[in-house]
Amino acid sequence: MILVGLSSLMQPVRAADKPPERNFYEVLDDLMSDFEYDLKNGNVSGMRDLSIRNVGMSENIPASFKPHLELLVTEKIMKNLKTRMIQCLPCRAKRTTVEGDQLKFSSPETNPTELARIAKLSGIQNFLDIVFSYQPNGLILSMYVSEPESGSIVWSRSYNSETSRASAFRRGVDYSQVDDARKFTEYVPGVQYRLTLYYLFEPNVSKTTGCLGGGLRMMERYDNRKKEVGFEFDYIKDATTLVNSATAGTANLWSGINVTLLFMHSWNFIGDEENFNKVRSNIFIGMGGTYTSGFLGGVGRGGFEWRLGKHFAVSANVGYRPESTVFIPSATGSSVKGVEYGLGIGYLF
Repeated sequence: MILVGLSSLMQPVRAADKPPERNFYEVLDDLMSDFEYDLKNGNVSGMRDLSIRNVGMSENIPASFKPHLELLVTEKIMKNLKTRMIQCLPCRAKRTTVEGDQLKFSSPETNPTELARIAKLSGIQNFLDIVFSYQPNGLILSMYVSEPESGSIVWSRSYNSETSRASAFRRGVDYSQVDDARKFTEYVPGVQYRLTLYYLFEPNVSKTTGCLGGGLRMMERYDNRKKEVGFEFDYIKDATTLVNSATAGTANLWSGINVTLLFMHSWNFIGDEENFNKVRSNIFIGMGGTYTSGFLGGVGRGGFEWRLGKHFAVSANVGYRPESTVFIPSATGSSVKGVEYGLGIGYLF
Protein backbone atom coordinates (compact mmCIF):
# COMPACT_ATOMS: atom_id res chain seq x y z
CA MET A 1 0.00 0.00 0.00
CA ILE A 2 2.82 2.39 0.90
CA LEU A 3 4.76 1.44 -2.24
CA VAL A 4 1.84 2.21 -4.53
CA GLY A 5 0.92 5.45 -2.79
CA LEU A 6 4.44 6.89 -2.62
CA SER A 7 5.51 5.84 -6.08
CA SER A 8 2.51 7.63 -7.54
CA LEU A 9 3.70 10.89 -5.96
CA MET A 10 6.73 11.03 -8.23
CA GLN A 11 4.79 10.59 -11.52
CA PRO A 12 5.51 13.72 -13.62
CA VAL A 13 3.16 15.20 -16.18
CA ARG A 14 3.82 13.51 -19.48
CA ALA A 15 5.07 16.13 -21.91
CA ALA A 16 7.86 16.42 -24.45
CA ASP A 17 9.73 19.02 -22.39
CA LYS A 18 9.45 17.20 -19.05
CA PRO A 19 12.32 15.16 -17.51
CA PRO A 20 12.07 11.35 -17.51
CA GLU A 21 10.01 9.65 -14.82
CA ARG A 22 11.76 9.01 -11.50
CA ASN A 23 10.92 6.41 -8.90
CA PHE A 24 10.09 7.72 -5.41
CA TYR A 25 12.50 5.40 -3.63
CA GLU A 26 15.35 6.15 -6.06
CA VAL A 27 15.00 9.87 -5.30
CA LEU A 28 14.76 9.16 -1.56
CA ASP A 29 17.91 7.04 -1.81
CA ASP A 30 19.75 10.05 -3.29
CA LEU A 31 18.82 12.11 -0.21
CA MET A 32 19.94 9.30 2.11
CA SER A 33 23.23 9.04 0.19
CA ASP A 34 23.83 12.77 0.65
CA PHE A 35 23.24 12.40 4.39
CA GLU A 36 25.58 9.39 4.48
CA TYR A 37 28.26 11.41 2.67
CA ASP A 38 28.11 14.08 5.40
CA LEU A 39 28.30 11.40 8.10
CA LYS A 40 31.39 9.77 6.54
CA ASN A 41 33.18 13.10 6.17
CA GLY A 42 32.46 14.28 9.71
CA ASN A 43 30.19 17.13 8.60
CA VAL A 44 27.44 16.27 11.12
CA SER A 45 27.84 17.51 14.71
CA GLY A 46 26.21 16.17 17.88
CA MET A 47 26.24 12.49 16.88
CA ARG A 48 26.66 11.11 20.42
CA ASP A 49 24.08 9.18 22.49
CA LEU A 50 21.45 10.28 20.01
CA SER A 51 17.68 9.93 20.04
CA ILE A 52 15.24 10.72 17.23
CA ARG A 53 12.63 12.91 18.89
CA ASN A 54 10.23 14.03 16.16
CA VAL A 55 9.52 13.05 12.56
CA GLY A 56 7.31 15.50 10.68
CA MET A 57 5.69 14.63 7.35
CA SER A 58 3.90 16.70 4.73
CA GLU A 59 0.20 16.00 4.33
CA ASN A 60 0.58 14.25 0.97
CA ILE A 61 2.84 11.54 2.48
CA PRO A 62 1.08 8.58 4.18
CA ALA A 63 1.48 8.63 7.95
CA SER A 64 2.52 4.97 7.85
CA PHE A 65 5.72 6.08 6.06
CA LYS A 66 6.98 7.86 9.21
CA PRO A 67 8.49 4.79 10.99
CA HIS A 68 10.09 3.68 7.72
CA LEU A 69 11.87 7.02 7.32
CA GLU A 70 13.00 6.94 10.95
CA LEU A 71 14.50 3.48 10.45
CA LEU A 72 16.29 4.61 7.25
CA VAL A 73 17.95 7.52 9.07
CA THR A 74 18.86 5.29 12.03
CA GLU A 75 20.38 2.73 9.67
CA LYS A 76 22.61 5.34 7.99
CA ILE A 77 23.82 6.70 11.34
CA MET A 78 24.62 3.28 12.83
CA LYS A 79 26.26 2.11 9.60
CA ASN A 80 28.74 4.98 9.43
CA LEU A 81 29.25 6.09 13.05
CA LYS A 82 29.78 4.39 16.39
CA THR A 83 26.78 6.22 17.80
CA ARG A 84 24.51 4.83 20.50
CA MET A 85 20.93 5.28 19.31
CA ILE A 86 18.43 5.56 22.18
CA GLN A 87 14.71 5.08 21.75
CA CYS A 88 12.94 7.72 23.86
CA LEU A 89 9.30 6.72 24.26
CA PRO A 90 8.60 9.25 27.09
CA CYS A 91 9.70 12.05 24.76
CA ARG A 92 6.66 11.44 22.55
CA ALA A 93 4.17 10.54 25.27
CA LYS A 94 1.15 12.73 25.89
CA ARG A 95 0.18 13.49 29.49
CA THR A 96 -3.39 14.22 30.58
CA THR A 97 -4.24 15.89 33.88
CA VAL A 98 -7.48 17.12 35.42
CA GLU A 99 -7.53 20.66 36.73
CA GLY A 100 -10.92 21.45 38.19
CA ASP A 101 -13.49 20.66 35.54
CA GLN A 102 -11.01 20.83 32.66
CA LEU A 103 -8.69 18.31 31.01
CA LYS A 104 -5.18 19.53 30.35
CA PHE A 105 -2.97 17.84 27.73
CA SER A 106 0.80 18.32 27.83
CA SER A 107 3.84 16.93 26.06
CA PRO A 108 7.58 17.07 26.80
CA GLU A 109 7.98 18.89 23.46
CA THR A 110 6.44 22.00 25.03
CA ASN A 111 8.13 21.54 28.39
CA PRO A 112 11.91 21.99 28.11
CA THR A 113 12.46 21.23 31.79
CA GLU A 114 10.62 17.90 31.57
CA LEU A 115 12.41 17.07 28.31
CA ALA A 116 15.81 17.73 29.89
CA ARG A 117 14.87 15.54 32.86
CA ILE A 118 13.84 12.64 30.58
CA ALA A 119 17.03 13.01 28.52
CA LYS A 120 19.20 12.91 31.66
CA LEU A 121 17.46 9.79 32.97
CA SER A 122 17.77 8.03 29.58
CA GLY A 123 21.39 9.07 28.98
CA ILE A 124 20.55 11.13 25.88
CA GLN A 125 23.14 13.72 24.86
CA ASN A 126 21.41 15.07 21.74
CA PHE A 127 18.05 14.97 19.97
CA LEU A 128 17.56 14.59 16.21
CA ASP A 129 14.43 16.06 14.59
CA ILE A 130 13.39 15.20 11.03
CA VAL A 131 11.02 16.93 8.62
CA PHE A 132 10.20 15.21 5.34
CA SER A 133 8.29 16.98 2.59
CA TYR A 134 7.11 16.14 -0.90
CA GLN A 135 6.98 19.14 -3.24
CA PRO A 136 5.94 19.30 -6.92
CA ASN A 137 9.59 19.68 -7.94
CA GLY A 138 11.07 16.99 -5.66
CA LEU A 139 11.70 15.74 -2.13
CA ILE A 140 13.13 17.76 0.76
CA LEU A 141 14.61 16.15 3.87
CA SER A 142 15.45 18.56 6.71
CA MET A 143 17.20 17.56 9.94
CA TYR A 144 18.62 19.31 12.96
CA VAL A 145 20.41 18.18 16.12
CA SER A 146 19.82 19.97 19.44
CA GLU A 147 20.97 19.73 23.05
CA PRO A 148 18.28 18.78 25.64
CA GLU A 149 19.40 21.06 28.45
CA SER A 150 19.94 24.32 26.60
CA GLY A 151 17.77 23.61 23.57
CA SER A 152 20.47 25.04 21.31
CA ILE A 153 20.84 23.65 17.79
CA VAL A 154 24.30 22.21 17.13
CA TRP A 155 23.75 21.09 13.50
CA SER A 156 21.15 21.65 10.79
CA ARG A 157 20.94 20.67 7.11
CA SER A 158 18.32 20.36 4.37
CA TYR A 159 18.72 17.89 1.50
CA ASN A 160 16.92 18.68 -1.76
CA SER A 161 16.51 16.06 -4.48
CA GLU A 162 16.93 18.74 -7.17
CA THR A 163 20.42 19.65 -5.91
CA SER A 164 21.42 16.19 -4.72
CA ARG A 165 25.12 15.30 -4.79
CA ALA A 166 24.33 11.61 -5.34
CA SER A 167 22.03 12.44 -8.25
CA ALA A 168 24.77 14.57 -9.82
CA PHE A 169 27.28 11.71 -9.58
CA ARG A 170 24.81 9.34 -11.23
CA ARG A 171 24.42 11.79 -14.14
CA GLY A 172 28.21 11.91 -14.58
CA VAL A 173 28.75 15.36 -13.07
CA ASP A 174 32.09 16.16 -11.45
CA TYR A 175 30.48 17.54 -8.28
CA SER A 176 33.86 18.52 -6.82
CA GLN A 177 33.99 21.26 -9.46
CA VAL A 178 30.57 22.67 -8.49
CA ASP A 179 30.24 24.41 -5.11
CA ASP A 180 26.74 25.84 -4.86
CA ALA A 181 27.62 27.89 -1.81
CA ARG A 182 30.45 29.76 -3.53
CA LYS A 183 29.81 29.40 -7.24
CA PHE A 184 28.47 32.91 -7.76
CA THR A 185 30.00 34.80 -4.84
CA GLU A 186 33.56 33.67 -4.21
CA TYR A 187 36.45 32.63 -6.44
CA VAL A 188 37.62 29.11 -5.64
CA PRO A 189 41.01 28.37 -7.26
CA GLY A 190 41.52 25.00 -8.88
CA VAL A 191 44.50 23.76 -10.92
CA GLN A 192 44.09 21.28 -13.79
CA TYR A 193 47.19 19.24 -14.74
CA ARG A 194 47.64 17.23 -17.92
CA LEU A 195 50.26 15.17 -19.71
CA THR A 196 50.14 15.26 -23.51
CA LEU A 197 51.80 13.13 -26.19
CA TYR A 198 52.23 15.10 -29.43
CA TYR A 199 53.09 14.28 -33.00
CA LEU A 200 54.05 17.60 -34.60
CA PHE A 201 55.48 18.69 -37.91
CA GLU A 202 58.06 21.33 -36.96
CA PRO A 203 60.06 23.82 -39.09
CA ASN A 204 63.74 22.80 -39.20
CA VAL A 205 66.90 24.24 -40.72
CA SER A 206 66.34 22.84 -44.19
CA LYS A 207 62.88 21.21 -44.12
CA THR A 208 59.85 20.40 -42.01
CA THR A 209 60.51 17.52 -39.60
CA GLY A 210 58.07 15.03 -38.06
CA CYS A 211 58.59 15.04 -34.30
CA LEU A 212 57.29 13.31 -31.20
CA GLY A 213 56.74 15.53 -28.21
CA GLY A 214 55.76 15.40 -24.58
CA GLY A 215 54.05 18.24 -22.76
CA LEU A 216 53.06 19.11 -19.18
CA ARG A 217 50.32 21.72 -18.89
CA MET A 218 49.27 23.40 -15.63
CA MET A 219 46.12 25.50 -15.90
CA GLU A 220 44.19 27.35 -13.20
CA ARG A 221 40.43 27.39 -13.74
CA TYR A 222 38.37 30.53 -13.15
CA ASP A 223 35.05 32.11 -14.15
CA ASN A 224 33.19 29.03 -12.82
CA ARG A 225 35.52 26.68 -14.76
CA LYS A 226 34.70 28.30 -18.12
CA LYS A 227 38.23 29.67 -18.58
CA GLU A 228 41.75 28.46 -17.79
CA VAL A 229 45.13 30.19 -17.63
CA GLY A 230 48.59 28.72 -17.03
CA PHE A 231 51.77 27.34 -18.57
CA GLU A 232 52.90 24.44 -20.72
CA PHE A 233 56.37 22.85 -20.92
CA ASP A 234 57.21 20.77 -24.03
CA TYR A 235 60.08 18.56 -25.13
CA ILE A 236 60.24 17.83 -28.87
CA LYS A 237 62.30 15.06 -30.54
CA ASP A 238 62.89 14.28 -34.21
CA ALA A 239 61.03 10.98 -34.69
CA THR A 240 63.64 9.58 -37.11
CA THR A 241 66.42 9.91 -34.53
CA LEU A 242 64.56 7.53 -32.19
CA VAL A 243 65.40 4.58 -34.45
CA ASN A 244 68.39 5.95 -36.40
CA SER A 245 71.37 7.95 -35.22
CA ALA A 246 71.48 11.58 -36.28
CA THR A 247 73.57 12.15 -39.40
CA ALA A 248 76.90 13.77 -38.54
CA GLY A 249 77.28 17.33 -39.74
CA THR A 250 73.57 17.76 -40.42
CA ALA A 251 71.92 20.70 -38.70
CA ASN A 252 68.84 19.48 -36.82
CA LEU A 253 67.14 21.58 -34.15
CA TRP A 254 65.15 18.65 -32.80
CA SER A 255 67.83 15.97 -32.38
CA GLY A 256 69.13 17.12 -29.01
CA ILE A 257 67.99 18.68 -25.76
CA ASN A 258 65.40 21.42 -26.14
CA VAL A 259 62.58 23.00 -24.17
CA THR A 260 59.48 24.97 -25.19
CA LEU A 261 57.65 27.18 -22.70
CA LEU A 262 54.19 28.58 -23.50
CA PHE A 263 51.89 30.91 -21.61
CA MET A 264 48.42 29.43 -22.19
CA HIS A 265 44.83 30.59 -22.07
CA SER A 266 41.78 28.49 -22.93
CA TRP A 267 37.98 28.62 -23.03
CA ASN A 268 35.89 25.62 -21.96
CA PHE A 269 32.49 24.84 -23.48
CA ILE A 270 30.98 22.77 -20.66
CA GLY A 271 27.74 24.59 -19.78
CA ASP A 272 26.61 25.13 -16.19
CA GLU A 273 27.88 21.72 -15.08
CA GLU A 274 30.65 19.51 -16.41
CA ASN A 275 29.09 16.20 -17.43
CA PHE A 276 31.62 13.44 -18.11
CA ASN A 277 29.05 11.41 -20.07
CA LYS A 278 29.19 14.06 -22.81
CA VAL A 279 32.00 15.16 -25.11
CA ARG A 280 33.20 18.64 -24.12
CA SER A 281 35.25 21.01 -26.25
CA ASN A 282 37.94 23.59 -25.55
CA ILE A 283 39.76 26.29 -27.54
CA PHE A 284 43.26 27.29 -26.46
CA ILE A 285 46.03 29.66 -27.48
CA GLY A 286 49.62 29.94 -26.28
CA MET A 287 52.57 32.28 -26.73
CA GLY A 288 56.17 31.53 -25.85
CA GLY A 289 59.45 30.31 -27.21
CA THR A 290 61.82 27.38 -27.77
CA TYR A 291 65.41 27.03 -26.65
CA THR A 292 67.86 24.48 -28.00
CA SER A 293 71.65 24.57 -28.38
CA GLY A 294 72.36 27.29 -30.95
CA PHE A 295 68.77 28.41 -31.35
CA LEU A 296 66.28 30.63 -29.52
CA GLY A 297 63.00 31.46 -31.23
CA GLY A 298 59.43 32.39 -30.51
CA VAL A 299 56.31 30.37 -31.18
CA GLY A 300 52.57 30.93 -31.09
CA ARG A 301 50.21 27.95 -30.90
CA GLY A 302 46.46 27.42 -30.84
CA GLY A 303 44.08 24.55 -31.19
CA PHE A 304 40.79 22.83 -30.58
CA GLU A 305 40.37 20.06 -28.03
CA TRP A 306 37.76 17.34 -27.43
CA ARG A 307 37.53 15.95 -23.88
CA LEU A 308 36.35 12.37 -23.56
CA GLY A 309 35.26 10.91 -20.22
CA LYS A 310 36.92 12.44 -17.18
CA HIS A 311 40.63 12.06 -17.95
CA PHE A 312 41.26 11.92 -21.71
CA ALA A 313 41.48 14.57 -24.42
CA VAL A 314 42.37 14.76 -28.12
CA SER A 315 43.56 18.04 -29.61
CA ALA A 316 44.35 19.47 -33.05
CA ASN A 317 47.23 21.96 -32.89
CA VAL A 318 48.52 24.60 -35.27
CA GLY A 319 51.16 27.25 -34.66
CA TYR A 320 53.65 29.59 -36.24
CA ARG A 321 57.36 30.15 -35.61
CA PRO A 322 58.55 33.63 -36.70
CA GLU A 323 61.94 33.89 -38.39
CA SER A 324 64.83 33.27 -35.99
CA THR A 325 68.55 32.89 -36.66
CA VAL A 326 70.33 29.56 -36.11
CA PHE A 327 73.81 29.55 -34.56
CA ILE A 328 74.58 25.85 -34.98
CA PRO A 329 78.14 25.64 -36.45
CA SER A 330 77.03 23.59 -39.46
CA ALA A 331 74.21 26.06 -40.24
CA THR A 332 75.51 29.43 -39.05
CA GLY A 333 73.56 32.30 -40.52
CA SER A 334 70.57 30.17 -41.46
CA SER A 335 67.09 31.03 -40.25
CA VAL A 336 64.08 29.00 -39.24
CA LYS A 337 60.45 30.00 -39.68
CA GLY A 338 57.19 28.40 -40.66
CA VAL A 339 54.03 26.68 -39.55
CA GLU A 340 53.90 23.85 -37.02
CA TYR A 341 50.90 21.50 -36.87
CA GLY A 342 49.92 18.13 -35.45
CA LEU A 343 47.81 16.15 -33.02
CA GLY A 344 47.95 15.56 -29.26
CA ILE A 345 46.53 12.95 -26.89
CA GLY A 346 46.26 14.13 -23.29
CA TYR A 347 45.56 12.70 -19.86
CA LEU A 348 43.98 15.09 -17.33
CA PHE A 349 44.41 14.67 -13.58
